[in-house]
Amino acid sequence: MSQLGVASRRQAETWISEGRVKINGNLVTEMGFMVDVETDVLLVDDKPVTAKKPPNVYWMLNKPDLCLSSHHGDGGKSTIYDLPSLASIPFKVNSVGRLDYRTEGLLLLSNDGEFIHKMTHPSSKVPRSYYALVHSKLESDQLRKIQKGMTLDDGQVEPINIQYAQGMNLGKSTGAWYYLTVHEGRNRLVRRIFESFDKKVVKLVRCGFGNLRLPDNLKPGEYRQLEPSELAELRKGANKND
Repeated sequence: MSQLGVASRRQAETWISEGRVKINGNLVTEMGFMVDVETDVLLVDDKPVTAKKPPNVYWMLNKPDLCLSSHHGDGGKSTIYDLPSLASIPFKVNSVGRLDYRTEGLLLLSNDGEFIHKMTHPSSKVPRSYYALVHSKLESDQLRKIQKGMTLDDGQVEPINIQYAQGMNLGKSTGAWYYLTVHEGRNRLVRRIFESFDKKVVKLVRCGFGNLRLPDNLKPGEYRQLEPSELAELRKGANKND
């Protein structure tokens, strides 16, 4: 029901557990059910519920570590939609692309399907910037290979702007921070780049998406609405590559 804009997910789950929700006359007993707004008749306390179209929203979330970007958990893992800041939202929002379970930082959320498609389509080539902490420093030739473009098991990777940031003591070994910018959203791309050189990524934080930068004052698990100027600039940047 959250996708209809009539209740938060938590409220909907409470109503279901209390036996108050029906679809097409049938009692709903499973959480996370989907409603077809075109054909289904939704009842709460035997009263029809009509969908309320929420306004389009464009949010920047600081995704914490150890949570999925999907709507459904995998093997008991929590998702961003379990975060206190998002669990009570009375309508459905989707992530603009995904960050994997162990990747933190800037993740856009929206209920505007056209916007999501535009931002994630390969032709848009929206730059995505990361800080990556790896367990040991890259060799000079490895760094040059990344900068010039390389090949992974799923194809060619375009030249990447990558630079050494600083070293960090990781106890028995010394790790290294790198700042890099990619222009595609392939699954686990940054991690796989380092893994191809047998470099383990200890921590990965997305700090930029297009013209946006992750604010220092946006705490993990919190989100904020994009400013109109930020949204306009983001759209403009994506349109350049049409």
